[in-house]
Amino acid sequence: MTADIDTALLRALAAVARHGSINRAAAELGRSQPALSLQLRKLESHCGQTLLRRSTRGVALTPAGQALLPYAERIVSLAEQMVPAAPAAAPRLCRVGLIEDVVSQHLPRVLADFAATHPGLKLEAKVAPGRELSASYRREELDLLIANPRLCGLAQAPAWAMECALPWLAAGGVCPEEDELPLVLFAAPCSWRDAMLQALQLAGRHHRVVFESSSLLAVQAALEAGLGVGALLPDVASGKLRPLPPDSLPALPPVPLALYRRADRAGDPDLETLSRLFFRELSRLSA
Repeated sequence: MTADIDTALLRALAAVARHGSINRAAAELGRSQPALSLQLRKLESHCGQTLLRRSTRGVALTPAGQALLPYAERIVSLAEQMVPAAPAAAPRLCRVGLIEDVVSQHLPRVLADFAATHPGLKLEAKVAPGRELSASYRREELDLLIANPRLCGLAQAPAWAMECALPWLAAGGVCPEEDELPLVLFAAPCSWRDAMLQALQLAGRHHRVVFESSSLLAVQAALEAGLGVGALLPDVASGKLRPLPPDSLPALPPVPLALYRRADRAGDPDLETLSRLFFRELSRLSA
């Protein structure tokens, strides 16, 4: 891509990625479905690649679309921040709830960037298990919530939902050659733990639990120390902790994540910006 690109086209791509539907994205952007489809075709023509895959289930990004999405979200966010905001009458509060599973490299940067660009907004973050956070959300103690939609028990439709890959990880990316596979797990109850145990059981792979904890940092430390293998989101991988080679162990189902936003603040531009920043970072982990 050599020519300048219209940010409206990137905004269209980001909205479709969030909603998985051209109709819902068009409604959010205040455009007709044909007009938005035309913008998406213009973007594909500009890029010279197919960015969207359409099916009866909705619209999904192709690998080229997934590669472009983080840049699109970043460009749209920067363009919006260039417009001077009207001075607020008083500092406002934004309360965010995050499950610990997603608090690793990317999301702390989202909070830091947002706080730096919105000095008049008081930002509070709460990290806790999904059920505890969803209870706080119901009590209107949180404005935004990122959690597993299958476990949080909220009837409200999320602002967006996605699935993140869940790879097997081990120190150095090496699977132990033992008759009983040593496992590093989250303490029960945990959907990731259940998925790992079920996958190994169905594959007939013998295993034993060598370490378990309810703390993400403790599980990560045990894996980096070489105590065994486990499964975490891809952004946890580091110099010591690497994904296992393909077919080393049975594949695990992707992790669903969703962002919920209080209905009474649906038109809040600051919450919309923060939602997009979260989506931009989590889209890097898409399955």
